[in-house]
Amino acid sequence: MRLLPNKLQLDILKRHIGPFIFCFCTLMFLLLMQFLILYIDLLIGKGLPLEVILELIITNLASMVVLAVPMAVLVASLMAYGKITELNELTAIRAAGINPIHVINPVLVASILLSIFLIWFSNDILPDANQRARSLFIDIRLKKPGFDLKENEFYEGIDNYTFLVKEITNESDSLRDVTIYQHPTRDRKEAYIKG
Repeated sequence: MRLLPNKLQLDILKRHIGPFIFCFCTLMFLLLMQFLILYIDLLIGKGLPLEVILELIITNLASMVVLAVPMAVLVASLMAYGKITELNELTAIRAAGINPIHVINPVLVASILLSIFLIWFSNDILPDANQRARSLFIDIRLKKPGFDLKENEFYEGIDNYTFLVKEITNESDSLRDVTIYQHPTRDRKEAYIKG
């Protein structure tokens, strides 16, 4: 049994590389844009340093890799074997008496190796990256809230309202014993809301 691929097998393997890289980069770009659109309000306008934003993006790239690689493999296979079929190379291979299964053996080996890599990545790297991203999200939410409420202090940052919060729990980002005072205006009376 021959272990090294011949020229025909190498040619088919090379035809997968270009479409795989192109599709992988395109999908990563689209998934990154989706992430940024979903979380733009959390990242922008909070005065976060650039290092924290980049760390959050990089930790979320791990989950994007797990989604992008299988789709890129699919597109690369469709493009490579579609081109072979379009140029009638498969017919020529069969006419030469070569078994088509032997021609795709290096591609099968490469796909098995890629599957093993993704299994390792999903089991070892991805959970740590997801945990780090989640803790970064919580840290950003707790350290840079939308408005700066403090325990047992009046907050008047919103027009015509005064807030008093007795207790803020850091673990769940919850407010307890909240009193809201609505200042009287021409259109409405004063009101106290306690929760």
